[in-house]
Amino acid sequence: MKVIYVNAANLHDLQAEAPDVAMALGNFDGVHLGHQKVVESARQQAMKHQLSLAVLSFSPHPKSVLIPGFEVAYLEPLNQKIEKLERLGVDIFYVVEFTKELAKLKAADFMHQYVVGLGAKEIVCGFDYTYGAKAIGKAETIQQQVPPHIGVTVVEELKWQGQKISSTLIRNYLRECRLQEIRSLLGDYYKTRYCCKNGILPNYSLPNIGKYKILIERDGTISEAIAMVKSKTKILLEYDNPTFDSVLTIKWLEKI
Repeated sequence: MKVIYVNAANLHDLQAEAPDVAMALGNFDGVHLGHQKVVESARQQAMKHQLSLAVLSFSPHPKSVLIPGFEVAYLEPLNQKIEKLERLGVDIFYVVEFTKELAKLKAADFMHQYVVGLGAKEIVCGFDYTYGAKAIGKAETIQQQVPPHIGVTVVEELKWQGQKISSTLIRNYLRECRLQEIRSLLGDYYKTRYCCKNGILPNYSLPNIGKYKILIERDGTISEAIAMVKSKTKILLEYDNPTFDSVLTIKWLEKI
């Protein structure tokens, strides 16, 4: 998968060389089952129309730019999101730099410059997707703002036990220590990465304070362990043969 970082300075050059794509739009924090449904719908459009499959998202999170002092509770850093999208078969991941200037861009201009301008021949988004200044653009307005030959697919809401599958719901479940439910929303256990020297890597959210059963992945091996969450950023691990400078992947199983 090719990862392309987009900003106001390089946008014109990228437009000139952009291939034709079916483009999935969204934030994709956590790449949960709702996100995966959007990407799969875009993949189907890509196959149908013989296009490459692209995803377009923002970094950093818009709220961290627009709201002074706002601390985004990311579910995962960008590099983990990249790994997940690659496994879903995405060919191109456009990462648009979100700035205060971009936030002022009219919805129609955003669609013209950053979506159609980057080669989108088929556009796919979730039913609650918003874009443009003050989030005026909605999923149902996209078709009005792109040329008529460009297809638009709006993916319906995906629910689990009567609730919309969303990054917000996953964050709520982390606070409530409901890790088995999170597994149902992600399609896998919630994962974080941990450095034995420096602690939890940036841009992860932890379950609430408490004691947990976990799995540790290290050097191709998986072992059971216990984690004590002490704060939003600090955990203590109980496991065999710790290596001071190693980086571990932690799968969160359940609260004890």
